[in-house]
Amino acid sequence: MISSLLFWARLLFAALFVLITYLTLTPNPDDVAAGFDLARLIAGFLFGEPDYGDKVAHFAAYGALGAMAYWAQIFTAGRRWLTPVCLGFYGALLEGAQGIGGVRSLELLDAMANGLGAVTGFIFAMVFSHMLQRFRN
Repeated sequence: MISSLLFWARLLFAALFVLITYLTLTPNPDDVAAGFDLARLIAGFLFGEPDYGDKVAHFAAYGALGAMAYWAQIFTAGRRWLTPVCLGFYGALLEGAQGIGGVRSLELLDAMANGLGAVTGFIFAMVFSHMLQRFRN
């Protein structure tokens, strides 16, 4: 039987996975700018170009998904390290599916932001967890 904390982490991972999939595949309303305001602010600060807010949002969404995959102890083919790689490929596949639908367009930079976000979030969660364990001991 899994612990209560692990159950909730897995439930949150599943909810994020479904939400990100839904948001990726549904059309954007015409009146919404690419990326939300905080992402546009961060993109302006980091890249000097607020129009990259959409890429920051993709990176953040998949970063959260990668981190939750680590904390939920999601294993792909019995290997933990393979999970963020598969999440990155899944993000790229969803970008490809956007191009097929005709409503949204495939963007290579979005696919790259998805993959990089998943790997970065996973690594961040791993490092953060190890640091917490060291401070507890």
